[in-house]
Amino acid sequence: MTLSSISKNPKFLTMLVLFILFAAGLIIYSKFAGLLLIFSLIIFGALSIWWKEKEVKLAGLAALVILSLLNIGLNGMKFGIDFSGGTRIPVILEQAVPAETMNELVQTIKTRASVLGLTEVRVRAIGDTEIDVEIPSSDETQIKFIEDVLSHQGVYFGVVDGKIAITGEDIYSTSIRPSQLQELQQSGADWGVDFSITKNGAETFAQTVKGKPNYPLFMFLDRPNDAVLFISEAELQAGAPPSADISELVAGAKSALSLEDEKTIELYLTNEFEENESSWESMNITPKSNKTKAIVSGSMSETTKQKIKSLGFVLKEVSPDDFTPNFAKSPALGYIPSEWKAVGMLSAPALSPKITEGLPSYSYSISGAVSGTGKDATAEASESTKRIVSILKGGSLPVQISLGSRTSLPANLGSEFLKLSLIGIISALIAISVLVGIRYRHLKTIFPIVAISISELIILLSILGSFTVDLAAMAGIIAAIGVGVDAQIVITDEILKRDNYKMLEKMEHAFDIIKTNVIVAIISMVPLLFSGLVEVIGFAISTMLGSLLGFLLSRPAYAVIAEKVLEEKGGPSTESVEKQ
Repeated sequence: MTLSSISKNPKFLTMLVLFILFAAGLIIYSKFAGLLLIFSLIIFGALSIWWKEKEVKLAGLAALVILSLLNIGLNGMKFGIDFSGGTRIPVILEQAVPAETMNELVQTIKTRASVLGLTEVRVRAIGDTEIDVEIPSSDETQIKFIEDVLSHQGVYFGVVDGKIAITGEDIYSTSIRPSQLQELQQSGADWGVDFSITKNGAETFAQTVKGKPNYPLFMFLDRPNDAVLFISEAELQAGAPPSADISELVAGAKSALSLEDEKTIELYLTNEFEENESSWESMNITPKSNKTKAIVSGSMSETTKQKIKSLGFVLKEVSPDDFTPNFAKSPALGYIPSEWKAVGMLSAPALSPKITEGLPSYSYSISGAVSGTGKDATAEASESTKRIVSILKGGSLPVQISLGSRTSLPANLGSEFLKLSLIGIISALIAISVLVGIRYRHLKTIFPIVAISISELIILLSILGSFTVDLAAMAGIIAAIGVGVDAQIVITDEILKRDNYKMLEKMEHAFDIIKTNVIVAIISMVPLLFSGLVEVIGFAISTMLGSLLGFLLSRPAYAVIAEKVLEEKGGPSTESVEKQ
């Protein structure tokens, strides 16, 4: 087929239009470059199978190679910790834990990271009191968000009238999902997370809230244990309507902090202490233990802080913005905190009369408001949703934690790893070329195998580089190229085989073998893909993409090239490869 006839071929023109659209997509929507390349792989592969012409097979692979090079040139590649360095965040445990508990902690943190969508994260135990979390990022905003997620112990429960009505253990983790926009609009919330609970949890909730219509359900995440709170009248009034009386605000705050089994967080107003030194002695304020925390604002005077410390409390300073509660009017209790970050309160929705009749309900939601407007509000709502989903899905940690000082991981060793990986790939291709040349005793047989292998390398690096290329992904790429060479040798052997079968039948036999190998490879990687082990997900994805690429595009294109080259070599007469 001549160049002129190809340019007039409607199938070729269709592929050209698709190529232009995908190229425009890579330029305009660079954020989704990896997904666009995967989609183009599937589209061009499906067309090469459906239309079957030789030119279509070659054009499909060529188009994908050019798109991959365009993506690398425009958007670059993202490398993981092994290649580009990153940030290490130490998680400090409140107490030493046994090995079994440490393994549980490591797996929980890994799950949280995977729910957040981190493409590479390393979590390793250091002794029995520390866990190091390494992420491939130096972006300050992203690191702070990840630190916020990691810093939570993840203990969730809802309180009604001082009694626990629901806990995180009652939640089915697979049911946790962001609330739909329509649901948020109906409730007036900016963000929300829906979930379902167990039968026992539903029955406990029904009995706890029975006969308490319009009571607030105070929802807490990591509510402090063994703690008291020192706050001024001005700080209470800052988040309340001007008409609210201070006595109402104090009563509402105390109702939110009340909890059964002597777990109430006592509230003390600092105004009288700061005005009258003798008030400290008259109030007889003493900690329950030597670990009792005093929650205070970071803006509190140093004199008052030192006085509280002298009483035997461990200070826990909170930023002024998080320290001040936001108040709302409750139909049942008057003014109550609707959000109070200092004590881990997410929200306090009122119980509708329908669910206080004693009948179990199995679907609930956590919701809240944001302080920003416009795009800032949207971003804050999205981060709040991702944080709660990650923490609830990951589960609670068995001990309280804190974060140490982060450190940067140098990239100099990473560049060495990348260089060695590329040397390994090039060495493998050279070794393959030598072995193929020896096997078939002709240099022309080397060209199509090496050319297709390099094409696969470019495409896989471009796709995976749009997400993150780590050592596991690089290993998967090398394995995929090795499997590809094996398939190409199968095709070559079928072409050179001297028997009574037609070329079409030989190719059908070769691609039956290849198809079986691809199916086995993909199925065997599925458990790794959904294992939750972030370290091996890159290997699974690269292996599956390599298998898909080979079956849809590179193997058929190789068959076309090999047939032409081997005909020129003087092999047996071949017919057109019209079918995989």
